[in-house]
Amino acid sequence: MEWVEVVDDHDNVIEVAERARVRRENLRHRASYILVLGNEGQVLVQRRTLGKDFCPGMLDACAGGVMTVGEVPLASALRELGEELGILDIPLNEHGSFLAEGSNYKVWGYLYSCHYQGPLQLQAEEVSAVHWMSLTEIANRAAEFTPDSLIALAHWQARGGA
Repeated sequence: MEWVEVVDDHDNVIEVAERARVRRENLRHRASYILVLGNEGQVLVQRRTLGKDFCPGMLDACAGGVMTVGEVPLASALRELGEELGILDIPLNEHGSFLAEGSNYKVWGYLYSCHYQGPLQLQAEEVSAVHWMSLTEIANRAAEFTPDSLIALAHWQARGGA
């Protein structure tokens, strides 16, 4: 069982809940987001597996995931990057936090980026494939992407990332 901190709209912890309840009741929580950047401004895009509890089968512009109780954003980002893509021991650039809310998600996101062109080891339970895409390609296919990852990408661009 995975425990998650539920937060208010100012990112203050208001309770602790099981991850399944957080998803079922669309409770606001924290998550890490990592943009993996390649040559010429390309972004490593993941195809989410059909077993994911949020946006199964969709494209995702970020690695990352739900932060567990007591987990700090950088530790979450490093853990998720290693678990999902097999990227270990790489420095991350911090890009602040953002609030993303929609009909089926409410999350305080903590955004990081890294430059990486090395080998990958995909987590079979979460990532079915990866592709390098330009920002233009992502924009042209926006309907195929998780909405929160597009918000993270827009936050990165607004902070001078593009």
